[in-house]
Amino acid sequence: MLATELFVDAAVLPDRVLVHARIRCGNGRIMAIEQGSPGPGVLRLHGTLLPGFVDLQVNGAGGRSVDEATPTALEAVADTVWQGGAVAFLPTLITAPWPRLLEQVHAVATWIRGWNGRGAEPLGLHLEGPFLASPGAHDPAHFVDPTLARLDQLLAAANGTLRLVTLANSRPGAADAVAHLRRAGVAVALGHVADTAGFAACVDAGATLVTHLFNVMGALHHREPGIAGLALDEPRLGCPLIVDGAHVHPAMVRNAFAILGPDRTMLVTDAVGAAGMPDGDYTLAGIAVQARAGVVRDAKGRLAGSALTMALAARNFLAMVPGAGDWTLGRIAAANPARCIGAAGLGAIEVGAAARFSLRSDDGTIVAVAG
Repeated sequence: MLATELFVDAAVLPDRVLVHARIRCGNGRIMAIEQGSPGPGVLRLHGTLLPGFVDLQVNGAGGRSVDEATPTALEAVADTVWQGGAVAFLPTLITAPWPRLLEQVHAVATWIRGWNGRGAEPLGLHLEGPFLASPGAHDPAHFVDPTLARLDQLLAAANGTLRLVTLANSRPGAADAVAHLRRAGVAVALGHVADTAGFAACVDAGATLVTHLFNVMGALHHREPGIAGLALDEPRLGCPLIVDGAHVHPAMVRNAFAILGPDRTMLVTDAVGAAGMPDGDYTLAGIAVQARAGVVRDAKGRLAGSALTMALAARNFLAMVPGAGDWTLGRIAAANPARCIGAAGLGAIEVGAAARFSLRSDDGTIVAVAG
């Protein structure tokens, strides 16, 4: 059995931050955790060791897009996600013509099942569309209702890899679709919708989160709370935030965290090909998008995903939310996203968990580390 021992200044455990932590790993798992001092043969790490970050929405990265659905493109995405501080992610496909989308799902699923261990681990597919109501950067011409027949086609094409589906609670049959997906072991998020009709029924049917709180959810008003207001008020829902300073104002990030706390807040990138790359021209589901000053927009000026990595999202969150620290990061960037999709072995530094971590150095940089 191959074994590695790590010594780090501090490690964020589920119930505490352990200083001078020694962590013994073998065969990709954590075997022991104790407090001590570095000895011979120990890999010395400087900074704070966090549970490995999990990104629930990655449309692309490293200049490539998930919808290309080729091993070369997907490997580039996985490499960039790892370089950006996360150990695992959900490759995400957005709205496309139904036959083409099924082809993409099948191709990405095949790659996931045959993943070669390089880069961040693809935990499964996230399908954001075509069961939506508000377009954002999606093409509404290809929106469809989530009928049980379509869901079964989707589940067959994904071949056991479908992990998360975003759908609009206002579409006909939405609550039945949520229940059907949950019976198949798929998590469901509510998103890309402004109409609150069906919201409560979908939550009762098993929806557990929303897709990018505040964005493409309509207005938030004190007499009409909208989807965002209802989500903030619903304790059964986790609420991922795109923390790039453009999607959500820092004041609203702070307001959301004050309501949600560390147990319901999540960080997500919604990354496109611009992630980990310089400003330039990229694509999202075949649509031309431009990254300028780190903000991604389509030709109409609409936000179209982000250029975030999880490391950058985490740094931005700490800068926006005074008092938040490493224990909170461990919750919102690792434990909460892992829990909401049932990713066993991720989200916590504990015996038996995966030996994949995110290390935050004293200068604030965050990198992914394997034990």
